[in-house]
Amino acid sequence: MALNFVFTIDGDWDQYFSTRLGQEGRRPLPERELPLVEAELDMAAAVGGKFVHFVHTSPLTRDFFLRPEFVALWRRAEAGGGEVGVHCHEEDLYSAWHYADPGRMEPAIGDLVRGLRAAGLSPISYRGGFMAFGPAVIPLLEKNGLALDFSCDPGRHLVTNGALVSDWRGAPSNAYRMDSADHRRPGGSGVFEIPLGIYIERQSLWAIWKKCRALAASGEDVFVTVLAHTYDFASWKMRLKIRAALEICKAYGVFLSPAEALNKLKGAGL
Repeated sequence: MALNFVFTIDGDWDQYFSTRLGQEGRRPLPERELPLVEAELDMAAAVGGKFVHFVHTSPLTRDFFLRPEFVALWRRAEAGGGEVGVHCHEEDLYSAWHYADPGRMEPAIGDLVRGLRAAGLSPISYRGGFMAFGPAVIPLLEKNGLALDFSCDPGRHLVTNGALVSDWRGAPSNAYRMDSADHRRPGGSGVFEIPLGIYIERQSLWAIWKKCRALAASGEDVFVTVLAHTYDFASWKMRLKIRAALEICKAYGVFLSPAEALNKLKGAGL
């Protein structure tokens, strides 16, 4: 039995989530974001380069991260054993949420997938902003060849200003093939879910150590994700914490790229 981790980094910058900045102040800046992504690549070397950077798209900024200087970094990530994925923040921040609207989600997902593939990249993974997901997204992932979802945070039930944003109550804590009618239930869709196991920003190193020990002792093959964000890399303290968390995970399990994880899941007959 093996404990399998996928190191995931959501490509969000801190200013995106600000309620004090205007539209322009919330937008990403190349001179600020590029060094942070460079730091991600350096950190990924600790796990053999096996990670996935989830490329941000939102109504605030659609194709910013398809600029040549960022594409060059995504190519470096893939050349080093990593991957890029699709990360849709399809919302009007804290006021309106569009994750259940196929009319909004289809172009948001499809346009980014096509842009990445036109640049010679090979995305197969998706994660919703705020871990938002629903059955309406599953056929869009199938249509766009995104066979892995990483949005599941088991037990999460996020309601903001009366609107349901994310609901993972009752979802398995290990990898499963999603049911087309209920993303929280195993079934027969074309999308595999790898749930969150370690959230570096929100867990202490002591809690991460205890969680890894428990996962390794479960007596079954386990597939979970380790989560960080691009904005974490702006802090030297967080970079140290991320490195320490990865070392703890390595003591109990192995890191896989998304493609490797997908092959293992298919091989297990899920």
